Amino acid sequence: MTRWDVVIAGAGPAGSATALLLARAGMRVLLLERARFPREKPCSEYLSPETTRLLERLGVLAEVEHSAHAKLYGMKVVAPSGAAMYGGFSAGHGYAPPRPYGFALPRRRFDAILLDAARRAGAEAHEETAVEDLLYDAGAVGGVVVRRGGGTRETYRARVIVGADGLRSIVARRLGVRRASLPRRLAFTAHLEGLAGVEAMGEMHIGRLGYVGLGPIGEGVSTVALVLPLRVVREEGGRRDYRAGFLAELERFPGLRGRVEGARIVREVLATGPFATWSRRPVADGGGALLVGDAADFFDPFTGQGIYSALRGAELAFETLVPALAADGPVTRGALASYVRARRAAFAGKWVLERLIGLGVGWPALAERVVRRLARRPGLADLLVGATGNFVPARAALAPAALAGMLW
Repeated sequence: MTRWDVVIAGAGPAGSATALLLARAGMRVLLLERARFPREKPCSEYLSPETTRLLERLGVLAEVEHSAHAKLYGMKVVAPSGAAMYGGFSAGHGYAPPRPYGFALPRRRFDAILLDAARRAGAEAHEETAVEDLLYDAGAVGGVVVRRGGGTRETYRARVIVGADGLRSIVARRLGVRRASLPRRLAFTAHLEGLAGVEAMGEMHIGRLGYVGLGPIGEGVSTVALVLPLRVVREEGGRRDYRAGFLAELERFPGLRGRVEGARIVREVLATGPFATWSRRPVADGGGALLVGDAADFFDPFTGQGIYSALRGAELAFETLVPALAADGPVTRGALASYVRARRAAFAGKWVLERLIGLGVGWPALAERVVRRLARRPGLADLLVGATGNFVPARAALAPAALAGMLW
């Protein structure tokens, strides 16, 4: 039986990027994916401007640029009344993105680019192979039990298991670290062709209940997400079919009225959530396992943070695992401690910023106030949008003067 250096559950951006980096460094890497590629994923399908640097370091930037994609130059936010603010990535606040735009392209294509790159780097990838359980050696995680597409079960041993298996991570659940918090939301996402008024910007439309996020992803298609409180979906579940009535639901938002006429759904409506699911620690108590991407901490799609955090988290995992695997013996929790510290340093500010934005999205009166003030303060709007784009430090948007300017 082959004993792998690392077995990774999940071949989305977090898993494939981790596999690519480790295989490139000479590690024996096995990547396991439940689905068969190419596959669709409900997602904002937006890569923040700072993600461009990560793509370049991964060696896949040229492939992304050559694929069918769109470029987003900023964000537009529309309050429940219809008032709107605009923030651009190219601005005068002193923080420059790698390019004045972020890429947007279907996950079906983006994920395939990363998986192909991981395979070229030397990682072995098995599709239609679902991780079902963890194996332990002397208290540390030491392998996985999987179910193949035909129903057969197999075991794979490794020095480290990486859980990159998303929002409903089996690895995180088996480690006993998965937690849920408020606000609980569900998203219904679709690809629309012919949506009127779409420009080279991402859009967020905040309503009395929930919000819509949308943006172009290339070839005349826009990705659109209707995000609603879980309680609303449950209460209306017997009376309203959000999939069948997707286009009608969009008309409820002032900034979308009249724009849906003539649009058609070109990819079925997919659902995902509930959101606000996170892991209270990203490493196993006994060592031998860590979590990357949504398995570690899910970011609500309104910030476009998910793909950036997946790729940056892969880099942080790589930086911890290379020295940990170079040492003899088991990979202990202590050997993984630098990953915990690195994640906190990289993401703590964005966690706070995202939670504050989430509060505003779920509180229409507050959203109305903030949007109207940012509409009159374009420099501050640019700063906030740059922080959500990951090239402006979150601390700049969280500074007392900035927060005060959004409210008064």
